[in-house]
Order: sequence, then structure tokens, then C-alpha cells
Amino acid sequence: MEPLKRPLSGLAILPRAGGSQVPVSPDEIPVVAVASGKGGVGKTTVAVNLALALAASGLRTGLVDADLYGPDVPRMLGLRRRQDAAQLTVFGAAGTAAARLQAVERHGIQLASAALLIGEGQGLGVTAGLAELLVRRLISDTDWDSPDCLVVDLPPGTADIQQFVFALRGRPVHVLAVVTPQAIAHQDVRRLLAYLQRRAGAPASPQILGGVENYSGLICAHCGEVTPMYPAAASEESVWTFLERIVSVPFSPRAAADADQGRPVMLTRAVPEQVTAFELLARRVRDRLAPPAQPRGAASD
Repeated sequence: MEPLKRPLSGLAILPRAGGSQVPVSPDEIPVVAVASGKGGVGKTTVAVNLALALAASGLRTGLVDADLYGPDVPRMLGLRRRQDAAQLTVFGAAGTAAARLQAVERHGIQLASAALLIGEGQGLGVTAGLAELLVRRLISDTDWDSPDCLVVDLPPGTADIQQFVFALRGRPVHVLAVVTPQAIAHQDVRRLLAYLQRRAGAPASPQILGGVENYSGLICAHCGEVTPMYPAAASEESVWTFLERIVSVPFSPRAAADADQGRPVMLTRAVPEQVTAFELLARRVRDRLAPPAQPRGAASD
């Protein structure tokens, strides 16, 4: 697939099959919401490396760290704010300097995160309504440089922030579910999927892209053999009976240590098994984001 071309107007240009192109306004940029039923499944790792893989494939990619209570994306990209913030603005009047946030560019992707607004030792204790306002700012009130898609790292579960993102209007929202092999993780992601299915038919209904099986095995640091980390969920409890498993990503101690130092595996490329999985995931996501081909013989502008 060819890289997206950039028009002078600042709109994204999505190529159609046959060479025709369709402009997309900034308010219509697709969202890829990386979600999970429970915490501890490596969702942020998937979101960061997916964004990097999409950018490497030619897409201008924005990454939104919407996990307000554990905003770890910047650190995984080598960015840290150690100085505490005296205050946090969750709403700015139109036309004022506080009305817009600036995206930070890092390793070819654009980033917006609450971790850049507060010190890394500060907790963000906000009510549900204020949390929604802050996530709205991160997504809609950030001065993005014409991204072709936004990857949004969500908190686990289906609470207020997740519901707000799933119900975004005016732009396609695609959900990627991250799950580990054990039964309890499958049980909780079933709850997530059940919630999304209940939303089907609503004015703003997200589309489910599929699933990522994270921690599918442990890569031995000495011999490279992959061994199971968890017992697999029984077939009657597994989400793979009705959810497409796009990729399986094994755990690597080396990749985990690098990530703690701000060097994700899509930058170091130190673990080929993970790189291959994230590149495949990016291709599948990109294919789903591409607009449908026009019927043969259809007129184009």
C-alpha cells in the first residue's frame, strides 16, 4: 500500500483502489481504541508499538494516552515529566491560549497524554465528568498535524472514559481488544465485547477490529524457545471462538527491560517475534482503515 499523500489544505487524503482519492476532514480521522477487559495484559505496550508500526508503514499516526490514572505512554517513548504541576486546566475558553493542547512528536508519531500535564509522581484524582472533559481535550482539542489515524490507549474495562471514546461521533471508531491466554482475562474481555455488542445500532457504534493475544508465551533469553506463560482458556470460555485473533505476541524479558528505558521493540527491533507480530497487526489495522473501493466504472472527482 502506498503512503498517504498530504494536501496543502491540511486534510488527510485516503487513497481508493484504482488511484482515486477522498479527502477526510480532521474531525473524521479514524480512531483505533486499544481496549481490554482487565489491567495487566500489556495493552499500553500494544498501543505504543502499533502506533510505531503504523507510522513506519507510512501513516501519519497520533497516539492518545487516555488511561488518565496510569498514563505510561510517554515513559515508554522515553519522555518523562518530573516537575509537579501547580494546576491542571481541563477546559479553556475558545480563542485563549489554554483552549488547545500541543501534540509532542516522538519517533515519528504525535503524542497527547495527561502524563505531560502533571508530574510523574502526581496522581490524577478527577471525577468522571472531568475525566471525560480531559479525554475530549486530548482527542479533539489537541493541535494534531493532520494525522491519518489516532491510536487511543484506553483504561481497562468499560467505565466513563471508555464509554466516551466508544461513543465518539463524526469519526469511525475501531476497537482492538487485548487479552492474555488465561481464563480470567478471557472472562473480562467477554464483558467488554458484550458491552460493545449492546451498543450495536446506536448512532455512534464502534466496530470491533479483532483481538491481540498478548503474553502468548515466554521467549527464553538463552535458547529462544517459546514456552507457555499461562494455561490457555478452555474453548467454552475462550473469546477466540467468536473474535478474530489477529496476532499472538510472546513476552520477552529483553523487550520489557528496553520498554522501561523508553525503547519500545518497534524501535530496537531486538525481538524479531514481536516485531513481526506488530508489523502484521499494523497491516491488518491499516487495511481496515482504508476506505472501500469504488465500484468498477464509478465516476470519481
